[in-house]
Order: sequence, then structure tokens, then C-alpha cells
Amino acid sequence: MAKGIFVSTNIKGKNLSFVSTAERENGMLFEKGDVVTDSPLVYNAGIPTGTAAVYVSGNPAWNYDTSSVVNQNEDEYVIPAGKNFRVYPLAAGDRFTVADYSITGAGSVAVGDTIGLTAGSTKLTVDGDTAVFKGEVVKVETQSYQFWVGQSADTRVKLVTIEVVKNG
Repeated sequence: MAKGIFVSTNIKGKNLSFVSTAERENGMLFEKGDVVTDSPLVYNAGIPTGTAAVYVSGNPAWNYDTSSVVNQNEDEYVIPAGKNFRVYPLAAGDRFTVADYSITGAGSVAVGDTIGLTAGSTKLTVDGDTAVFKGEVVKVETQSYQFWVGQSADTRVKLVTIEVVKNG
């Protein structure tokens, strides 16, 4: 199964560190929970309730030492339980990009669609609740390449760019 792809296309806010007791993926939404550690400052990753501003998960908080294979694949992550990961605050005008399979109801997502959230879920949702978080799809593009390894391999992924209308 493909893992969440996230691109911080144009996010102005400073990232924070969250930690979760469960495995997570890129492009998921979280609320800021209680402080877990003071140094470095890390917060619990809360599941969205639909009543507080949300943050989008970017990737594990890791160093950029590329001498190890584990630090060379930024596009396909599972964030292990208990590992700190980066989240980004979302404000009106910010843009970010996620894979369509990271969005609930995105089978035929199109430019102009409204993106919200569902209380109790970390996934973005087409036509979801927009009382706290609302985004608009501004770009949908398919990226791919094909190669032959005894058979044709299909690597297409539909990337959806969302502009934040409101958060909080």
C-alpha cells in the first residue's frame, strides 16, 4: 500500500514536533495536545475533534545525514509510534500538496472541490466539516513514469494541492 506523500508547497508557519502512540503517515491532520517533553519541545498528536485548529504532518523529525539509506526516501513514510514527527500549522493562504489516496472521498477530486475534516479522523475529507478547517483544491496533477522490469510498472500518483481558506 502506498504511504502518504506530503509537500509543504507554501506554508509560512514554523514547524513543531508531535509524537503519537500509533503509527501515522504524512499528510494527516492533528490537533496540538499536551506537552510531552520540554527540551526539545514535543506535543502529543491529538486526533481532530472539529473544535480546534489542525496541523498537517510532514515527516519524522530526522537529520539530513544521507549516508544512511533510511534518510534517503522522503516521499514514502510510515511514522513509527513513539517517534517525533514534524507538523506544520496551517493558516489562510497556505498551500500544501498530498497524494489523493490520503484524502477520504477523493476518487474524482477536482479543482474547486472543498476539503474539510471529519471529527475522529486524521484524514482530509472532500466536502467534510468546514466549521474549523476549510481548504480548496487549486491543482490536481498526475505524476508518473513507467519502466520495464520484465513487465511494465505503473508508478502514477495523483497529487492534490490544497489552499487553506481557514483553520481554527
